[in-house]
Amino acid sequence: MPENPEEKLLILQLSEDSRKIARLFSNETSIRILKLLDRRSMSAADIANELEMRLNTLKYNLDSLLEAGLIRVRQVKWSRKGRKIKVYEAVEQIIIFLPGKKIPDMSLILTMLWQHCLKSKEGSDFSDVLELSESSGVYCEPGL
Repeated sequence: MPENPEEKLLILQLSEDSRKIARLFSNETSIRILKLLDRRSMSAADIANELEMRLNTLKYNLDSLLEAGLIRVRQVKWSRKGRKIKVYEAVEQIIIFLPGKKIPDMSLILTMLWQHCLKSKEGSDFSDVLELSESSGVYCEPGL
């Protein structure tokens, strides 16, 4: 999980930013990239080879995922020719979309996340999410 609690939970009301993220989740290429980067960190060339995709098409998708904060540059390496090679990784984050304009009840959201975790087949441990509160790291998109 991310080091900063602010990165663990992102709550978005309907806005241009939330629409951009929703579009990325409906884009099959973005999903394939996220799944790859969830398994291991990779360079753009490695991702392009794995997905059998042209590098310029991949670059567009990587830039969109970076801008949305769904991936990040883990490190920058140098090639033998002296070129920068960015190594990307997925950002582990819980994202909640809120359709309404009301300020959400954070305790209700956290309780629902915990209940979902308990029902999860994978048995993921979201216990650290329960420790989050408005004052200690739940990040809400400005306007909430």
